[in-house]
Amino acid sequence: MTSFDQLEHAFEAEFAHRDELAFKVRQRAIRLLALWAAERLGKPGQAGQAYVQDIVAIDIASPTPDVALGRIVADLSARAVSEQDVRRMMDQFLAQAHASLRHRVS
Repeated sequence: MTSFDQLEHAFEAEFAHRDELAFKVRQRAIRLLALWAAERLGKPGQAGQAYVQDIVAIDIASPTPDVALGRIVADLSARAVSEQDVRRMMDQFLAQAHASLRHRVS
């Protein structure tokens, strides 16, 4: 293997690692957001866990990132929770998930 091949392999591995980390951060944040939403919707226990699983499945299956957020916004609209509130919480959960995973890797 030439040094160019080794360098190419290293870049590919780094890209794959970053892509995997971004996926894990997003899924952790979506899970936290769904838990937050379930609490506001008054879904305790298994109903809350089912809601979380549904939201996570929507997020994984969707090619666009805002489908799961849109579902949460729609679900919470009757509870007087605005889209801005949901997005602000998502930003907080993304930061929390990123810090958590970075700390775990370090």
